[in-house]
Amino acid sequence: MKQPGARVKFLREQVEWSGASCQWWKTMLGRLLVGIVKGIVLGGLLGFGLSQLGMAAPGAIVAYLAAAAAGILIGLIAGKPIWAKDAKIEAGMKAGVGALLGIGLMFAARRWLVVPVPAFLLDVTKTTLANGAPAPSIGELGMTSLAAIAAVLGGFYDADNTPEGEKAEGKDEKTASPKARIAEAPADDELEDEGSEESDKKKSKK
Repeated sequence: MKQPGARVKFLREQVEWSGASCQWWKTMLGRLLVGIVKGIVLGGLLGFGLSQLGMAAPGAIVAYLAAAAAGILIGLIAGKPIWAKDAKIEAGMKAGVGALLGIGLMFAARRWLVVPVPAFLLDVTKTTLANGAPAPSIGELGMTSLAAIAAVLGGFYDADNTPEGEKAEGKDEKTASPKARIAEAPADDELEDEGSEESDKKKSKK
């Protein structure tokens, strides 16, 4: 049977662990949202640039090249950006992987994102439709498809990246925890001694 002090210690550890876990989820969710916003802005700007060049709904080749460019750019700025300390190799790897993933995601977008785009986006991109021609789908319009692709990659890169400050805090907690256990050990021994003394007193009374 656990002593009252041991129960209090166990409950305290559970509360501290749940609080740290909740804080970790909050920070990761925040990074995820920031990465998605980065991707939407970057992809939307690339799509808007294509629309200004008369390619609001580009063909397959231009679409795949634009998706690769979006993957490269988001890999350079999302997560650990290229201008951060000792981040050039990591950013280059993310850019290369982002180019390949961007092409794959563009294929998926053109194949499955077949919902027609809203009319206001056609006005923003200055897309004119021939008489009776259907509106382009979300996967075909450059602004929407590139924004979606860059948002997915940006969210993944930012959520996967742990800032240096949080890494340092995690190391401090790990190094501090053994000391805390060592400091708390005498308290448990004292509780056991008190329990044994009480049992000895009961036996002597008998």
